[in-house]
Amino acid sequence: RPRRRAGKSGLPAAGFDIEDQKRAEAALRRIEAHSGEAQRLSQTGSFGWRIDDGKTIWSKQTYRILGYDQTVKPSVALVLARVHPDDLPIVQRHLDRMKQGERTFDFEYRLLMPDGRVKELHVRAHRVTPGTGAGAEEVVGAVMDITEAKRAQEALEMAQTELAHATR
Repeated sequence: RPRRRAGKSGLPAAGFDIEDQKRAEAALRRIEAHSGEAQRLSQTGSFGWRIDDGKTIWSKQTYRILGYDQTVKPSVALVLARVHPDDLPIVQRHLDRMKQGERTFDFEYRLLMPDGRVKELHVRAHRVTPGTGAGAEEVVGAVMDITEAKRAQEALEMAQTELAHATR
């Protein structure tokens, strides 16, 4: 790598600053691509929610899990629209706790998709304060689609029950 030569101001020449910027941007793109692939493989999405103004962000995998097109503006209302009716009180209770300042969250609930499928989700989240001191606290978290794991566990339990009956 060529040595940096200082310009008239004593700062590195602009050409090197641009190259450093390009390398940093390329590294960031790689990290984002790896993160996206890891989320897809683990069926885990990420989200952020600023409680004071309702601003919400979702990762691509969160859109996939919730079954929304990425052109749709994310919101808590969209999540609630997909929550299984029997689980709505659970989710609403956790949202209320978030609004009241609770710091950590770890819970499961179901989605009822428009095609009638039921998805099982596990949410882990916590409240964070921006490091810059600017802006309100946010809830940042992960949403995991645990449907396949739940179905596998149910099948295993049924097989064990049948085996226990057969051995009696």
